[in-house]
Order: sequence, then structure tokens, then C-alpha cells
Amino acid sequence: MRISSLIISMFVHLMSGFLSAYEVINQEVNQPHSIVAELEGSASGRVIVGDDSNWLFLRSELSHVAKGQFWKKNWKDVSVSGEDPLPIFLSLNDKLKSLGVQFIYIPVPPKVCIYPDKLTKSFSAKDKIVNAVPFLDKLRMGGIKVIDIEPLLMKERRSNGSQSYCMTDSHPSPWTCELIAEQIAQEIRGSDWGNDFSKKSKLKFVRSESLKLSIKGDLIPDDSRDDWKAESLEVVRAGIRSEVGIETVSPDDSNSPVIILGDSHTLIFHEGGDMLMTRAGTVDHLQEKIGFKVFLAASRGSSSQALRQIYKGPEFWKGKRVLVWISSVRELTQERRWLKLPRLPR
Repeated sequence: MRISSLIISMFVHLMSGFLSAYEVINQEVNQPHSIVAELEGSASGRVIVGDDSNWLFLRSELSHVAKGQFWKKNWKDVSVSGEDPLPIFLSLNDKLKSLGVQFIYIPVPPKVCIYPDKLTKSFSAKDKIVNAVPFLDKLRMGGIKVIDIEPLLMKERRSNGSQSYCMTDSHPSPWTCELIAEQIAQEIRGSDWGNDFSKKSKLKFVRSESLKLSIKGDLIPDDSRDDWKAESLEVVRAGIRSEVGIETVSPDDSNSPVIILGDSHTLIFHEGGDMLMTRAGTVDHLQEKIGFKVFLAASRGSSSQALRQIYKGPEFWKGKRVLVWISSVRELTQERRWLKLPRLPR
């Protein structure tokens, strides 16, 4: 009976590419990630509509969550690339350490882990789905500084209600971009080299007042965009003051001691266009908080591919102190091909 209902539900929604979570998930399942796995496996498009129909979820992100405790399984079974990324991260850390560069990794948790109740009524806001803490601990044991923002996002949702993810976009909100920037800034502020570089900078960074931003995110299908109601977000811009307001400070200083490497999570609200806005991304807020420009190496599709942008000679690495890798945690299982290590100088 359950299988027949599922087939009928899939057929009804096949043309639109959407599948309502409530129509599929109506029974208790022992493991939360199993609920996500059932829902993800039953969908036919790249987007899944939550029971709260204002919230859209990226199917590939749910596919990652559906793996459950992926670090305990055969990587050839749970990873698109078939590879365990741990050796790649650890080897990069060894090379960076030999250059006197600290490696900081910031995984961005899946939206469903913070808003499980928006996906399906089977979950409450307090339900814990699954996170990658044991895998992150392996990185820590290898000497990598890991900043896990998931507990901060969960705490904020429960205490102050700040919206940490966009409802209709696959990225976090401007609020989370600034939170990530502050976490990085805490690792830099107070250091001798950070203070020296800030004093040498001639840029006088400022922040705007809080603004209202209306967006239609990248998860809204093209044939529904015109009719879809835009969501409203609180946003603060950062840059330098100009005659027309806040001006962008491009994160392109190859002499900066700070490298930010990552996927589109480093570009959202920074690059504009389909990245929704400028002057309000993580790098914009980071530069304002530390008082100097950084060097951004970013790739929309894959943070691993962004490594190509630091294929530099010895001069580039002179004076480098920190490399911060920011990416969606789903890359751990959904990355198609991990780029091997850049040719860092010895």
C-alpha cells in the first residue's frame, strides 16, 4: 500500500520536478537520516520542497545527509569520487605547515541539519539529523584547525531566531556569512602579524546600516520564478566609504597573509548577479573585521578546484600565514573529483 501511494505521488509531481516531503514521509523511521534518504531517493528533480512550502532544499545536499555516518563506510560506496578526502586534506596541511601557514577548515553544514522541521513534519526543530563531527575530529587529530559552525547556528536559531539559511537558495543567509567572517577574524585579531598588516593598510573599512534585501534564490525553478514570492533578508554591507555609499574592496591582494579558498559559499552576497548581492559576503565582512585585504581563491562548482588558483611560486607564499578553506560539508561525499595537491614550493 505504501509503495503504491509513493508511486502515485511521484507520478503527480514528475512534470514539475518537485516532491512534497509530507506526501512521502508519513511514518516514523528509526534513524533520522533514513527519513532523508527515503525522501531524496523518491524525488525526481534537483530541488525538494519542504513541508513548509516556502523552504526549498537541494537534492544533492540531502543525498549527502542520507549517507548517515559516511566516515564509517566504504568510500567507494558513499562518495561520488570514490575517494576518502582525509589524506588530501592532511597532505595539504603538511605542505602548508612546512611553509609556516596555518590551515583552517570551515565546513558549512546542510540546511536540513539546522531546519529539519522545514523539510518534513516528521522532524521537530530540536531533532538532530547527522553531522560530520567524527570525521572533523580526524582532521583535528591531523593538526588542522577546524571551525564547526553548526552548534553556533543551532544555538542562534533556538535563542534568537536569526535566519541562518535562505529559504529559496542553496546558500546560507547574509547573517551566517558574517558569523563565518567573525570566526575567522578571531583567529587573526591579536596576532603580531595581523596587527602589523592592519596598521600598514591604508583602507578605512566601514559597515552599513542593516538593509532589507528581497531575493529569489537559485532553488526556484525557472518556470516558477515569476510567480514565486520573494523572501526578505536582513543584510549589512562592508567595504570603504565612497560618494555613492559603500564601495567594494576586491579580495585580490596576492601579498596578503590570508588566503580564503572555497566554493560558492565564499562568493554568495559578494560577487553579485546570481550570487544575489555585493559587499555582504564572508570576505567583505572579514576584511572589515581585520582591517586589510585578503586573497580569495574561489570556484563555484567545487572548492577543490579552487586549489588551481594557488598554484603559485615561492614569491606568492612569502609572508603567508593562514589558509582558510570554506565549503559545503556535502563536498565530502558529493565531490566528483578531488584535485590533487597544488605544486607548493618546498
